Amino acid sequence: MTDRPFAGRLFGPGLPGAGMNATGCWTESGALRVSTPGAQPAEFQAEALEIAAAGFNDAGLRISWEGPDGAGTFMVESEVERSACAASAPSGLNTRIAAASGQRSRLERHFRVGWLLLALFLSLPLIGIGAFLLQADRITDWAVAHISPRHEARLGDLVLAQTRLQMKIIDRGQAVDALSSIGSKLTSGSPHSYRWFVADRPDLNAFAAPGGVVVVFSGLLRSAGSAEELAGVLAHEVAHAELRHSLRGLIKSLGLRALVMLVIGDASGGVFADAATRLTELRFSREAEREADDEGLRRLVAARIDPHGMLRFYEKLAGEKRLAPPAILSTHPASGERLTRLRREVAGLTQTWIALPIDLEALQKNIP
Repeated sequence: MTDRPFAGRLFGPGLPGAGMNATGCWTESGALRVSTPGAQPAEFQAEALEIAAAGFNDAGLRISWEGPDGAGTFMVESEVERSACAASAPSGLNTRIAAASGQRSRLERHFRVGWLLLALFLSLPLIGIGAFLLQADRITDWAVAHISPRHEARLGDLVLAQTRLQMKIIDRGQAVDALSSIGSKLTSGSPHSYRWFVADRPDLNAFAAPGGVVVVFSGLLRSAGSAEELAGVLAHEVAHAELRHSLRGLIKSLGLRALVMLVIGDASGGVFADAATRLTELRFSREAEREADDEGLRRLVAARIDPHGMLRFYEKLAGEKRLAPPAILSTHPASGERLTRLRREVAGLTQTWIALPIDLEALQKNIP
C-alpha cells in the first residue's frame, strides 16, 4: 500500500512561482515523503496535512502543510497520479482523499446548475428582446452581483484556455516572476488568486480576465522604460479586474450574442467559448477607464510604488498614437482629459516611494 510513488508539483519557500516537478509517496508511518531532483526527501506527518480538491474544476488534489520554513503544497493533477496517490495512501487517509474527490463532483454539479441558471436568465429576453436591450446594463449589473469569485475564476480559466489556442502563453520564467512580484504588491486583500502570464506577441498590449488572470504581451514588456512603468500597467489592469469591468463586458457580450443565437435557433455551447475569446477585444468606456485610473493609482500609492511610472507610460502612449496606434489603445482608449487628470492627481502626492527591486534591462534581454 505504501512506497508507491506518484508525481506532482511542489510549491513552497525558495521555489519558483510555478513550482517544480516532484515525486511523493506515503510511508508506513502515514507520512508524506516528497522528493525533488538534487535534494534530500522531506517527510510530513499525516496529521499535519491538509487535503483538498484544487485546480480547474477541482480536478486536482492539493496536499498542504506548514513547515519550519513556511507553507508548502504538493499538487497532484493527472487522474493517473491521483489514483496512485489514493491507492497507496494509508487507511486513515483514504476517507480524506475520497472527500476531496467528492468535492470535485459537487462542484461540477454546482457549476452545471450555475450555467443552467445563466442559460435560463439569457432565455428570458425571448419574451421581449427590445425590453432586454433597454435594460441590458441593469440586468448585467444584477448578473455580475450574483457571480461569486469562485465562479469568476472559472470564467478566467475559460478565457485563458481560449487565449492559449490563439498565441503562445508563457507561465514561468524571469518575466512571469517579475509580474508576480509586482502584482502581489498591488493585489493585497483581493478575493482572487491572481495568475500572471506573458503572451509571446510583439503587440504593445495587456489584458485582465475575470478572476485574476492577467496576460502581458512581450511587446509591452520590451517597451517599458522602468519597472515602475510596468507596475503602472499592471495596476490599471488589476483595477479593471477588481472593479469587474472585464466580467461585465463578458457577461454583456455573452448575453446579447446568446440572445441572437437563441432567436435563430443555434444555442450551441460554442457561443460561450467565442465570447471568452472576444474579451481581449472589449473596448472599455471612458467612465470605466477613469475608474481604473483612480483605482490603479490608489493601489500604487498603497504599495508605495512611484505612480510617475503610470504617468510616463500614458505619455508614451500619447506620443505613439500619432504614429501607429498600439494595440492597447483599441481596448483602453486614451484621451487628453485622462492624461491631464492623471498629471494633476500625481502632482498632488507627497509620499516617499520604494524602488522596485527588478532589473528590467536584464529581464528584457531574456524575454523569449
